[in-house]
Amino acid sequence: MKKMEERFNKILLIEMGFSLLYAILGLIIFLKSEIANTIAGVLIGIFFLLTGLIQIYTFIDKNKIKLFKTNLIIGIINIILGLFLMFNPLKMLNILNISLGIALLIDGINKLLLFYNLKKVGEEAKKIIFVSTLLLIFMGIMIIINPFRTLVITKTVGIFIMLYNIINLNDLVLLKKRSKKFLKNFK
Repeated sequence: MKKMEERFNKILLIEMGFSLLYAILGLIIFLKSEIANTIAGVLIGIFFLLTGLIQIYTFIDKNKIKLFKTNLIIGIINIILGLFLMFNPLKMLNILNISLGIALLIDGINKLLLFYNLKKVGEEAKKIIFVSTLLLIFMGIMIIINPFRTLVITKTVGIFIMLYNIINLNDLVLLKKRSKKFLKNFK
């Protein structure tokens, strides 16, 4: 149990670090919207790629923690999306809305599964995670439905990246605080 808890906490700390980096990236993109869209596309592609690699790592290193069983699929999707954005940054303007919206919807669905698992074990933080799940799904749908152009898209992407990662960081902190109780139910 101790080894599983250490691995779980290690995974949460890595994901918290990336959420913080993503939030900072979102702030930079929002404040420096004059950045060329090509550079923004490559940076966003790199972050999707890194997120995908981390999610695959958490799937492989999960030590039989059922909570991370969907991370392989989500990781592969993030890697494909990241590579596409890195190698086609000029097409970013046409596809970024849909790609980011789909990524947020996928993560919202993943958090919905987390909510379901938390609900089964009677976790107190399940309501907060459910609200953040609804916000992610709403943000994903809004990005897909409402097309933006040029600098407006850069500012909007920055805001959404920042908001998403603040929500994600909140969820991870809640899980970390309750990791002992939570892991007992998923052993």
